[in-house]
Amino acid sequence: MRLLAGALFSSLVLCAHAQGTGPLAVEDRSLSRQQAPVASASPSAGASSSISQDGLMMLMQQQQQFEEQIQQLNGQIEELRHELQIMKDAERERYLDLDTRINTLAEQGKTEQPDEQAAGGDNDPEADRAAYKAAKDNLVRRDFDAAAKAFEGYLKDFPNGQFRAHAHFWLGQVYSNQKTPQNDKAMAQFQAVVDDYPDHSKAPTSLYALATMQARDGKVSEAKINLHKLIKQYPDASEAGKAKSLLDQLGS
Repeated sequence: MRLLAGALFSSLVLCAHAQGTGPLAVEDRSLSRQQAPVASASPSAGASSSISQDGLMMLMQQQQQFEEQIQQLNGQIEELRHELQIMKDAERERYLDLDTRINTLAEQGKTEQPDEQAAGGDNDPEADRAAYKAAKDNLVRRDFDAAAKAFEGYLKDFPNGQFRAHAHFWLGQVYSNQKTPQNDKAMAQFQAVVDDYPDHSKAPTSLYALATMQARDGKVSEAKINLHKLIKQYPDASEAGKAKSLLDQLGS
């Protein structure tokens, strides 16, 4: 009986020990599994934070680049607006100037003086004058297409005509005021007055008209050269003051 009681007592002690230590081991293993991911997650979180900061810096750099590009575009737009305003002012001034000149011809019936440099040659002075007057009458009526043909005919038929400088000047005005302006032809006519008749009364006006058309066509350097030439050669002409004003607008 004592042996049986001892064996039973030993069995009870072993069972109690197993019940006390078994569950704790399981809990320890479970706890270590839960802590392991936490420990391993810490470096990943740091990397994610670093990536977020790099992305933010890239966005800030891109924003700064965009802002600089916008500033550059705004500057270009302002320059274009300035150039457009110059062209509009020159265009308006040209129309007003031509209209004033035509009105003067129509209202006062002004007779332009023959060119002093005209050689005359075998030209019939009366036919010469009549051909020029016919072309000018078309101009007064503001029939620019008919005036262009008439002035072209005059320059062709009277190579030594008395009014060639006038014809070149008015033909330049006509070409630039047609429904479809012929700017290259117009500038060629104004250039002819400047080159062939530098002492003519129409020379400073032709030079200024040439410069304004060059500025309007984007030939700013050429325009500036002619404007400076105008101021130097014709300082007393009314166009000299206009030339100074246009140079200020073009940035001298």
